[in-house]
Parts: sequence; structure tokens; C-alpha cells
Amino acid sequence: MEWKNLFKILIFVSMFSNITYAQSYKISYRMNYKPDSLSEEIQTKDMILLIKNNQSKFYSKDQYLNDSIVIEKEKAGANVHKKYDYHFMVIKDNREKKTNRFTVLLRDLYKISGANPLFKWEISKVTKKIGDYNCQKAMLTYSGRTWEAWFTNDIALQNGPYVFDGLPGLIVYMKDSGNNYEFSFTGIKKDETTDIRYLSAKPLDITAKQWVKVQKDHYNDPYREMKTGNVKVRWQDKDGKEFVPDYKELTKNEQQYIKKHNNPIELAGAVRYP
Repeated sequence: MEWKNLFKILIFVSMFSNITYAQSYKISYRMNYKPDSLSEEIQTKDMILLIKNNQSKFYSKDQYLNDSIVIEKEKAGANVHKKYDYHFMVIKDNREKKTNRFTVLLRDLYKISGANPLFKWEISKVTKKIGDYNCQKAMLTYSGRTWEAWFTNDIALQNGPYVFDGLPGLIVYMKDSGNNYEFSFTGIKKDETTDIRYLSAKPLDITAKQWVKVQKDHYNDPYREMKTGNVKVRWQDKDGKEFVPDYKELTKNEQQYIKKHNNPIELAGAVRYP
């Protein structure tokens, strides 16, 4: 009799897990981050995590809203302005165990594909309430940063912001030890409308090594496209009079900006500029 009851419980748990995973969700996070790790300036970006059919997509709320409009307008045959706010975007396919990271540089969208990260979480017994949710603490060292995360079993989804997942419940809060990045859960609801695969631009597939080269090439000559005429730019002073810029000085200023704003979430992947 006991084995029969246990068997029924296992079937119920399995069915509940499959039902939860089969449903589609839109989870909202607020991301606070420092583009420059040496500055106290903090930028805020609202992010969306979509979960649907073993896939997930983490990207900006602005891009999510624009994509939703574009998809409906294109169905009706209408033209609409497209955004390209794909910084920090990650698309994961848990069935194929594949993670795609996206980023934008100048006019191009890049996609870097790889295996899903394997996280070695250290789950603490420490608990606390965050909002309406009972949460438990977990620690993680990953890609050059140490992270503190709080997850809740109240939401039976093993997901979280950016590439992070693998805890027994949804991650509702997360920050690194240097206070460079902070993710705060702000809401969840079912969402059956969004196409996770939709992108407003076709990405260029490159490797992580190639992406480093792209960034270094841009650093070495950030105005190459303008100087060669591939990108047409009219330089005008405050009176509207055209002039030829000092590209040497512009390059120096841009290189300083690039070196200062070199603080990616995955710190181990930061480019070492000269």
C-alpha cells in the first residue's frame, strides 16, 4: 500500500513539473549596473525573462515591447520602427543544452553560441522574506565574480536573470560582491503571445575568440567605417558649417571611453586593452 501511494505521489510531482514547464511565463527584473567599475554611477535597465517550451530569452523590456508591436504590425503588412537594444540578451535552449549570448557593436548584432554553463551553487540554510516570497540564500563563483542569490520555492521555476539558473526555485534577487550588478524580481505572469525566436535583425554568428578580436579591432580604429566612407557622416559645428574632424583626437577620446566602460557581467571575458 505504501509503495502504491509513493508511486501516485511521484506521478503527481512529475505531472506538476511538466505542466509548470510547459506553460509560458514573462518574468520581470530590474537590473542596476555600473558600466564603469571605478565610478559610482549606476544605470538602471528593466529586463524581461520569457520562458516557453524548454527555451528562455532574457532581454530588455524596451526591446520586448518593440518586438511585440513589430510582430503584430508585420502580420498586418504594416511598416514599423525597429529597435536594436540587444545588449545583455541571452537565449537558452535547455533541450539542446545551448546558450546564445548576444551583443551589439555599431550596426551589427553578434551571436556567440556555447554549451549551457554548469553552476556550482552553494545553498545556505539562511532564509528571509523578499516581498511576498519565502526565499533562501545561495552563493556562486562564476566567470570572475562572486554572486549572492536568493531564490524562492514559491515559484516552481529553476530560472533566473541573464544566464543564471539551476536553483530549486526562481531567483528573485541577485548581486555580485563588488556591487557592479544587481537583479531584482519585479513580477511574473503567464504569457502565450511572444515568439522567443524573433529578432529584429539577423545576427552574425561568431566564436568568443572572434568576438574579442572584433572588440580589439574596433578599439584600435573606432572610426574606420567613417574614414573609409562606408558610413556617411556630415560633421557640422554649432553654426551648421561642415568641417573635417580630427579623427586622431576622436579616436583617443573613444578609446578612453571604451576602456572605462569595460565591465561586463562575465568579468572573465573582459577584453584587455592596451
